[in-house]
Amino acid sequence: MRNALIGLPVLRFLPVALSAFVALSGSAAHAQSLDSGHPAPLQPGENKGTVDNFVGSNYFAFTGGPGSVTVTVSYSSMSLLGNAQHSSLTVELSDDKKTWTERRTISSLKESNSTKMVGNLKVPTRLILAIIPPQGGLVRSGGDYVVTATGAAKFDPPPSAGELIVGTYTPMIVHDNEDSAAKFSANGTLEFASGTVGHWKVFDADSHIYTVTFAQTRLSLKLVPGRGLVDAHDPTMIVFQRTH
Repeated sequence: MRNALIGLPVLRFLPVALSAFVALSGSAAHAQSLDSGHPAPLQPGENKGTVDNFVGSNYFAFTGGPGSVTVTVSYSSMSLLGNAQHSSLTVELSDDKKTWTERRTISSLKESNSTKMVGNLKVPTRLILAIIPPQGGLVRSGGDYVVTATGAAKFDPPPSAGELIVGTYTPMIVHDNEDSAAKFSANGTLEFASGTVGHWKVFDADSHIYTVTFAQTRLSLKLVPGRGLVDAHDPTMIVFQRTH
């Protein structure tokens, strides 16, 4: 790929297929974003998350170059009723101006598989990474992933626990007859589309545990970035699913 301004190669990524036996833990990334216009800051080391066709793609951003940058993504598909389920994850890496896009597909059945993209950037470039789950279907499909960026990579500070929760959610479990969309605001309030107003506060910032109250309901919830607020005692139970 060539830079139209200076006529010199800017970035060339080489596909490297990998296969590994990686057991992913239940921990999530520092942040995951469902909004391609506002990607979450990728962090040094392993960025772990879960993605599926019901919730949608996750987006990250970081700065690469000048110099060599390596982005590695591993993927392990989720099981269905205890049985291994084959699925494919799409990984897209581009500059923030969308002048180029590199795309890889990772398929997984029980074992974790990985892909690696290696490139040389001539100048500092804002990079956008999209983790795209399997598309369509009436059955939840997706799995766990791990992203690392090494080499000439620079990272923005992670968002605070208070910043992480801000967004729009859909209740997956009805409390006090509230089943409309809920917006969590930075000032510690939440408002349902029905007009009901509640409050949230950080209980444990390191564990992403929050107290959420509205009407006669008081909940202790754990935030899984990019997925939503889950029961603090049962992370498989999504109480508020993140939509934006």
